[in-house]
Amino acid sequence: MFRLISLLIVTASLVLATSVLAVPSPRAVSSRPELSFEPGPLRIYQSNEDGQWYWYMTYVIENHTGVDQIWIPEMVLYTDQGEILKAGRDVSSTVSDEIVEYVGDPLLEPQNTIIGDLKQGRGNAKEGLSVWPAKQTEVNEMALFIAGISGETLVVEHPLTKEEVVLRKTLQRDYLIPGRATARGDRPVGLHPDSPRREVWIFR
Repeated sequence: MFRLISLLIVTASLVLATSVLAVPSPRAVSSRPELSFEPGPLRIYQSNEDGQWYWYMTYVIENHTGVDQIWIPEMVLYTDQGEILKAGRDVSSTVSDEIVEYVGDPLLEPQNTIIGDLKQGRGNAKEGLSVWPAKQTEVNEMALFIAGISGETLVVEHPLTKEEVVLRKTLQRDYLIPGRATARGDRPVGLHPDSPRREVWIFR
């Protein structure tokens, strides 16, 4: 029952930014330059350093916009336990370095070092690592929101305060974890097969 209530609270908070504000979906062709983002699998990992569990995801970001850009990723993970987790927050550099070593890719850059200039072309692509603390491991459903890929924004009026609200074009990915998350080992978490928003662009 608690899990169901928590999920309803999270769902309500997500709906607020769309249905209550009557926000349209982004257009098929963006009005602003967009970076090329290739997400890797989402996994859970137990740190040897502090014994805590962490969610982590690798990705590749490329710039084919015609001009140099700045990559400032903002990745927020919602869980059905009512958590709102921001990538990099409450994650030490020691844990990030540990996961980089575990993945075995020396080109991986964690959240605190990948921010900055992103030059044009495939040869200047960056490989990133995002990490979230898994404070609650009894999780079955999660929604990941990735901002910073697109420069497209939308200004709407808040229905209650009447103040202007600036929304960013954001990539949403919904995940489903059958069974215990901590029993998955290195198996990646799959996208939610029953969600209408397995992977979709929204304004948020």
